[in-house]
Amino acid sequence: MRVYLLVLLTILIISVQAQDHTELIIVNKIDHLSTLAREPMVAEHPNGSLFVTGYMNGSDSPQLWESRDYGKTWQSVDVGTPDEGAQGNSDVDLYIDSLGNIFLLSMTYTKLPEDISNFDFATMKGEQIIIGVSRDEGKSWDWEVISQRDYDDRPWITASSSGDMHIIWNDGKGVHYASSKDAGKSWQRQPDVHSKGGSSFLASGPHGQLAVRVSPMSASGFQMDKGVDFIRLSLDEGKSWQDVALPGNRDWSEDFSGIPRWVEPVAFDREDNLYAMWSEGKEMKLAMSPDYGESWQEYVISHTQDTTYYPYMVMSKQGLLCTWTSGFNEHIRHYAAVVKMDVTNVKVYTVDPLKLDMWSRFSVGEYQRSTGGEYFPIISLANGNIGMVTTIQNSQANRVGFSWWELRLSEF
Repeated sequence: MRVYLLVLLTILIISVQAQDHTELIIVNKIDHLSTLAREPMVAEHPNGSLFVTGYMNGSDSPQLWESRDYGKTWQSVDVGTPDEGAQGNSDVDLYIDSLGNIFLLSMTYTKLPEDISNFDFATMKGEQIIIGVSRDEGKSWDWEVISQRDYDDRPWITASSSGDMHIIWNDGKGVHYASSKDAGKSWQRQPDVHSKGGSSFLASGPHGQLAVRVSPMSASGFQMDKGVDFIRLSLDEGKSWQDVALPGNRDWSEDFSGIPRWVEPVAFDREDNLYAMWSEGKEMKLAMSPDYGESWQEYVISHTQDTTYYPYMVMSKQGLLCTWTSGFNEHIRHYAAVVKMDVTNVKVYTVDPLKLDMWSRFSVGEYQRSTGGEYFPIISLANGNIGMVTTIQNSQANRVGFSWWELRLSEF
């Protein structure tokens, strides 16, 4: 037995199973039906308001909703007109700082025609990245173009521990980077995070660290840089970067076959440990590094009968908040979990797999169950609970919008 345990410790792989009963419980679920909100993002304002964004290809401006009653009702926020700089109909990110400044990041993508039956989807591409900042709880907005190049794709925004703001994105020619030292009043283009690869995720640490997950696929899937698959780490708020090798095994395919991959999240905790999350088929895996990637300890946080994919992760006081998807077509399910760990113990608290109202985005072809996008967000709330947003995508039933979920970690 001792030899067996020593072998397990040596290879540093620990398999963790969720508890037999649901310990992450659903407190509330509110459906807001309005316009399509794919790949949503959510943030809580210091005043207690909740803000949700999500994209719709047919829109001219970014979409934003606010709730002042903790998700019971939602109102659309006027972010301005395209003539005022509010342009965007694709990938979004949302950040609210401790002063209440709201940062709404949006990408513009080729618009689809009304009749897509003979449309060549290969002609579609990213066109620009913009940032909107509101300093008065969403009443007024200042918009600025961050990039306006062909194939601009997947922007992310975060603040470092000093309060400086950081934006990354890609266009098939590298992972690009801009920052602001004045709460978004001005933005400065910085040297690229890397000369190749995609901007798969951005995370900040408690002492000036920034981590960028650089994946081989970029430019909305039109560019594949084989061998470019690592974390770029900065310990000085983006002034310099170094490569960090990834734990585990993963494959990427140019034709999107195999395990669906797009976002692969990374995170820091308060003790400067670095985390990575990814799929290895039927296993969703999580790894922790106490030494910035010199060594990793791997965990299996979920094992299902179907392929798992599309992970998302953030650090919170409750632990690591994680979401992911499994299965295809009628077997698609969505998951949420809280992972608590220390050196010798790991606990995974999950909700039961969710069968959501998400169906084919387009009416052409067979109408099938869909993932609703390549990730869905989860956040820690000021009241101690957990918030989550999922897309509602069912055009045949005239149901589009988003669902707001409030979850609570209940240990019993």
